[in-house]
Amino acid sequence: MDSQTQTAVGDTGTQAPQPLYRAATVRQLDQLVIGQQQIPGLVLMKRAGRAAFECLRQRWPDLGALQVFCGGGNNGGDGYVIAALAAQRQLPVTVYVGVAAEKLQGEALDAYRFAEQEGVRFVSDLADLPPVEKHTVLVDALLGTGFSGALREPVQSAVACINKAAAPVLAVDIPSGLNADTGAADEAVRADATVTFIGRKAGLYLGRGPALTGEVVFDDLGAKPDVYRQVAPVLNRFDGASLERLPTRAVDSFKNHFGHVMVVGGDHGFGGAALMASEAAARTGAGLVSLASRPEHVAAALTRVPEVMAHPVVSGQELEPLLEIPSVIAVGPGLGQSPWSEQLLARAGRAAAPLVLDADALNILAGGRVLAGVRRDDWVLTPHVGEAARLLGISTAEVMADRVAAAQAIQQKFSGVVILKGAGTLVAHAEGVDLINSGNPGMASGGMGDLLTGVTAALIGQGMALPAAARLAVWLHGEAGNLAAAEGGQRGLLATDLLPHIRRLVD
Repeated sequence: MDSQTQTAVGDTGTQAPQPLYRAATVRQLDQLVIGQQQIPGLVLMKRAGRAAFECLRQRWPDLGALQVFCGGGNNGGDGYVIAALAAQRQLPVTVYVGVAAEKLQGEALDAYRFAEQEGVRFVSDLADLPPVEKHTVLVDALLGTGFSGALREPVQSAVACINKAAAPVLAVDIPSGLNADTGAADEAVRADATVTFIGRKAGLYLGRGPALTGEVVFDDLGAKPDVYRQVAPVLNRFDGASLERLPTRAVDSFKNHFGHVMVVGGDHGFGGAALMASEAAARTGAGLVSLASRPEHVAAALTRVPEVMAHPVVSGQELEPLLEIPSVIAVGPGLGQSPWSEQLLARAGRAAAPLVLDADALNILAGGRVLAGVRRDDWVLTPHVGEAARLLGISTAEVMADRVAAAQAIQQKFSGVVILKGAGTLVAHAEGVDLINSGNPGMASGGMGDLLTGVTAALIGQGMALPAAARLAVWLHGEAGNLAAAEGGQRGLLATDLLPHIRRLVD
């Protein structure tokens, strides 16, 4: 292989975040490699095919035959190279041709001729897939990073055929049908592994990407570091090893060194949310935690977590003197949208301390009656998709169509830091957007967001800058969810199951 191949999914050994690129930017990288390093496009295509073929041999050492599905662009060209290399090694290989040879151009045509020269068998009907024999692997080289929208025939039938086959699948660069920028997909190949080249495409890690790509393997095809310095990524992907952590506590520390978090929320019937946020802040290491909530929730708070200082408040006026005490204020868990709720948010929004806003605090903010037009550099907004849509005045479908753009739009509208929650949580701030892939589907249950609010506030209270605190909070939250699921399974996973793991992970 011309360059080192490394696993990207689950990689926790790197000390720097991984840059992720939009498809157009990867094409720029490709042209820079061709122009500045004077590497012909066909050479790059052959390197890509060789990298993919070596991945096949390593991942499936008992590989007995290949069925390669090729489209008409450079992605198809990579597939033809893979087929030619297989034929050179006397491995039975069939290529299902999506575009007739006379319509191929450039490097893709050269790669087709390479496969033809090696005696590869071609089949023109993409849907004419016979029963797959044992030890056969399917290679998806139909559509590349330029795809968007809906699949059309004959590719649509080919994708359905691949997904129905009882055989493992390797996707070349990106699974066909997956949007390389956003991770959106209606119909797409479900791969067991994906080999991607030159630059990691953002869509592999966003939206449906993680569910469709399988293991992601990256090869830079010999691109030099100087090439990457000439273009900007759309995202930086952080894992546990690339995140800033809290420093070790000094021997002579005392509680006032680690911040005072106040949680404001818990309207009638929603006291549990505010209490979970308070307990999460305490378990994340906040020196002191206060709770301002409806009077009926005070007894439950004292019983559940006596370390939390619970204050009964019946109006914004009663809350105001309490706001002079904390070093960070978290508003929203169980807040509701009553006049009481609006009063508390209005008073907290004028406080000098940094803020973390969640849940109904965001819904009230979106309504425009409270904190209208306010922009703060020292707050963190933590919307899920529905709340994000309300903050932007668009539909949830529009948010899901490009979550990166939505996170950026919220940050530009309100300033500060935005945590857009979901599968592949995004952290948007003034310097860019970060991706943290952590957590599992078992965390789709009530109260999880309340925990994240408390964790985020506690990290800010302990002195972390807002972007770093947001990134670490998301990772702690997700990794704690993974550990809790490993203990007892994903179904029935409760928010409070994460608390012991958060405490261990943050230390």
